[in-house]
Amino acid sequence: MVGSSPRVTVDGTQVEAFAEKENVLCQVERYLGRAKRIVLEQVEE
Repeated sequence: MVGSSPRVTVDGTQVEAFAEKENVLCQVERYLGRAKRIVLEQVEE
């Protein structure tokens, strides 16, 4: 089955791809104020 999941990239390095949006939000909170750039992308699996 093909689906999509959000991927978190911090300062050019992929942190992880997550199935649960709560986990994405935790990672963004973790890096807020420390990272110069946080990118969220939807990735097809």
